[in-house]
Amino acid sequence: MKKKLNLLSLFTLLLFIIFGVGFVNESAQATVGGPSYIYDFKYNSKDESVYYTLISEGGRGCPPMLYKISLNTSKIDVVFSCDDGEKLLGSNYNNIQLITERINKITDSLKNLIPLDLKKNQISVDINFLSEEKLSPDDYVIKRNFTASVFQNNKKVADLSLGGCNIEQPFVFAGYAIPGFEKKIILLLSTKGDCWEGGYLSESLHVVGGVENLDKTYLSNFYKTPSALVPNEGTLVVFELDEANNKVDNPTNSNTNIVDRNTNVISVEIPKMNSSIVVVAIVSLLVGITFGKFFLNKKKVLK
Repeated sequence: MKKKLNLLSLFTLLLFIIFGVGFVNESAQATVGGPSYIYDFKYNSKDESVYYTLISEGGRGCPPMLYKISLNTSKIDVVFSCDDGEKLLGSNYNNIQLITERINKITDSLKNLIPLDLKKNQISVDINFLSEEKLSPDDYVIKRNFTASVFQNNKKVADLSLGGCNIEQPFVFAGYAIPGFEKKIILLLSTKGDCWEGGYLSESLHVVGGVENLDKTYLSNFYKTPSALVPNEGTLVVFELDEANNKVDNPTNSNTNIVDRNTNVISVEIPKMNSSIVVVAIVSLLVGITFGKFFLNKKKVLK
């Protein structure tokens, strides 16, 4: 009978360990993601940066934030952060109008960017797959890396590094002229930025130089809202599999490498065990021993 009780204790222990480790693994693998949208693009001549509002629905969730991107270095800085917004709201978290008013106070004196018709300005984009990043040992693709070659009148003016999920996904671009600039524009990209939880829409701004003779004819009924970029007559919808119709004037700047999509893999090692799992295992062991002693003592009493 003692042997049967020991087996019962061991069985109870194994159940707790399996349940505990499984629970921790599920928690570790789960992510809290969400889309991000940017809007209200304005130019600040004092620091030669473009200011924009960002809403991120990932993580704990944040009220609107204010960022800026330098036209000289493409460096991105935070002007009004998530923490700043939460401090301003305090317990009145639903009053987002307070955040809007604070951001408007910072940007009201700045100049709005001018939406461009990319097609009329002979601007096109060619997307090429570079590599993919995987979780090891499951070989789950978490992100695919792309390069976007930007052309004007068949001349390459920029190469941009982009993140995505699927080879087949669309990349939507909108263009903006900057007041006082004739050689630089801003490109807004709207696409899935990675593969976490199937991939969430991610929007970003990119500085593109080397353009000229811009047609700044106003695009009517076009305003970027805090939601996904909607394709219109001035935007470009580009796929990686599209044939590039661009001739590169400067061959030395062209990307002539042929990429094998099956070999460019970046593995990201995930530790098989962590401290949380060890803690759960120890607790489960103690619980199993306690239950075993309980049943053993109960049996002795019955005798």
